[in-house]
Amino acid sequence: MVEAFQQAWATEGFWWLMAIIGLAGLVRGFAGFGTGMVFIPLASLFLPPLWVLAAVISVDVAGSAPVLPRAIRDVRGRDLGWMLLGCVVTLPLGTFALTASDPAVFRWGVSGLSLALVALLISGWRHHIELGPKGLAGVGAASGFLGGFVGMPGPPVVLAYLGGQYRPERVRATTLLFMLLFVAMLGVVFAIRGVLEGGGLALGILLIPAYVAGNLAGQALFDPEKARLYRAVAFAVFIASALAGLPIFGD
Repeated sequence: MVEAFQQAWATEGFWWLMAIIGLAGLVRGFAGFGTGMVFIPLASLFLPPLWVLAAVISVDVAGSAPVLPRAIRDVRGRDLGWMLLGCVVTLPLGTFALTASDPAVFRWGVSGLSLALVALLISGWRHHIELGPKGLAGVGAASGFLGGFVGMPGPPVVLAYLGGQYRPERVRATTLLFMLLFVAMLGVVFAIRGVLEGGGLALGILLIPAYVAGNLAGQALFDPEKARLYRAVAFAVFIASALAGLPIFGD
């Protein structure tokens, strides 16, 4: 494990990655979401896909720990259960697609998915469908595949809850716990397949202080009366990160 940390410390662009995860934490602190939409496209400029996702596993687990008790209290257990069931089926398929693809495909997928989600959020689109067990399992299946392939399981869940029929605290808690359990399952699948990068995990651990600092700073800066401004800033950061992560801007 010491060797893994030495390898992580020597990673090209280490201090850039520290700044990127700090920015991701800052955005999450005042917007409530978006760590992956900032970190993954930009980190892919410096790291191979498997390292990016291994780092995300470490950072996400640490970042979610402080809010777990409240999330467990507010979660919609029925929704979470059906989504996890769908996710379990497709997550291995997504990881196979990841390891079989060129890294450039990973970067196109991450940036394209981020831009598409931001466009939908900016448009104000909403659906009016009450999702039943099959629909929730379908959301989980889409999240499992996308999460395994490009490390972003969130968009299908975010879109599923855009109907507005749920209380915000329930949506936030269910989404957070789904993401955390997804990360745990991703780690298990990677370990079983022998592609879990120890250096990437170690790198994620080294990035945790910057992430937590950014998160705390974002929470301290947040003013409910300026929520629209913070949302606009978050969208701008998401778009810039997605565009910068495109393969046309470097190898």
